[in-house]
Amino acid sequence: MAPCMFRLWHVVEEDMLDQRSPYRYRYTGQGYNRVQSAPRISQEMGKVLKQAMSEVGRSWVGLSVVHLGDNDVPNALNFIDKYTQVSRIINPIVKCIEGAFF
Repeated sequence: MAPCMFRLWHVVEEDMLDQRSPYRYRYTGQGYNRVQSAPRISQEMGKVLKQAMSEVGRSWVGLSVVHLGDNDVPNALNFIDKYTQVSRIINPIVKCIEGAFF
């Protein structure tokens, strides 16, 4: 995922600034959000997901679809923000495990 982040951020900006794809400001259960479809990032993440699934093979565990523009992931910016937080969450866990076993 990390090697793709620059490209993904670029695509997110294209989706967010696309005047042909207006947003709706609505309550999503996570507060009020700008809900907007994100076809470009959805397509790019589909490629990333397909690549990851092919590398992992039959042992893939997780969703095989990317969804955006709904109550859970209201827009492309929310989507990419969730991915940038993953390393901040996982790195301390990895360091703890490495310290315990290595």
